[in-house]
Amino acid sequence: MEQKNQERQFTNLLTTHRRQLYAFIFSLLADHADAEDVYQRCSMIMWSKFDQFDTTCDFLPWAMGIAFYEVKNFLRVSSRDRHRFSEQLLNQLFERMSSPKNDHNSKMLSLEKCLKSLRKKDLWIVEQVYWERRKRESVAQEMGLKISALKTRVGRIRNQLRKCVLRRVAEVEHV
Repeated sequence: MEQKNQERQFTNLLTTHRRQLYAFIFSLLADHADAEDVYQRCSMIMWSKFDQFDTTCDFLPWAMGIAFYEVKNFLRVSSRDRHRFSEQLLNQLFERMSSPKNDHNSKMLSLEKCLKSLRKKDLWIVEQVYWERRKRESVAQEMGLKISALKTRVGRIRNQLRKCVLRRVAEVEHV
């Protein structure tokens, strides 16, 4: 029974923080295929080490630490490709991303809340265009729109999200 509870807890934490963890990995690699590979490896490593995780601490910083070292390992193995970040730059990015002074986490949390405030159809568009990486032509066709109309709508949604995130971050800073 304990094993089932541990599995459920891990699954809930990983699911809750999936987007933030993936965004962190992608910010260090800048390639979706590589980021997905590293994310999958991190998930396996985190599960194997989950019994060492202190449940009184936040899951995301722990997961980001594992991801950071897995990204470094990935870059070391694939270092022959000159389109990769150097280890020094990677360390600087990690320090900046994990710094409490960095408002990246507050922006990510704000973005998540702003996404939840979107109309269902607009959220669906965001999911299709950005998360599923579908071609806009395909999404427009499915919606019965011209591609120009979809591009305009995506632009409005992005602007709405940007304003919402800026407003929420400003509210947090004034508290």
